[in-house]
Amino acid sequence: MLFATWLVLAALRAFGQTQTDLREYQKKAEFLSSFTRFVDWPARKFAQPDSPFVIGVYGTDNVTSLLEEAIQDRQIKGRRAVIKHLLNKEELRACHVLFISRSERDRLGPILGEVRRENVLTVGECDNFLGKGGVVNFVTLGGQVRFQISTDAASREKLIVSSKLLQLAMPFTQSISVLPGAAMKLTDAPR
Repeated sequence: MLFATWLVLAALRAFGQTQTDLREYQKKAEFLSSFTRFVDWPARKFAQPDSPFVIGVYGTDNVTSLLEEAIQDRQIKGRRAVIKHLLNKEELRACHVLFISRSERDRLGPILGEVRRENVLTVGECDNFLGKGGVVNFVTLGGQVRFQISTDAASREKLIVSSKLLQLAMPFTQSISVLPGAAMKLTDAPR
């Protein structure tokens, strides 16, 4: 009886975590879709007048189907939108937006190096993503998905980020520390 109760509680906890994860990635997919409205890419990023707008997902994929749902048949920047789950680094440069999963945290340097100066809006969800050269990083505070933007990285990529989007971002002058138990603490970054 005790074992059966434990199984039910474990299943309920897993279901609750799954629902929380689903909501987190739904919000990230909505943000990724919205970022495309508030960022402009250099014309050279589009090889042809009919080139599609490519959003790539690299690493463990929790967001591709949610992105497809968020974008559906909508055009981005007057172009057909294509969402790809990428399997190798050679595909990264073709992206306009590249979401890098936290599963790739140990390989961020080489991944970001592959797209450096390629006009790619890199978006991550790892500690120190911006410090390694990423443009946008998702953080979770109090159960809310928020984001930070590195204006230096955006400038390096020749991306023009709307002041409206910058106003919504958390300041990059602050860092997020993950504490045990998934609690989040906001601290001032060293200067």
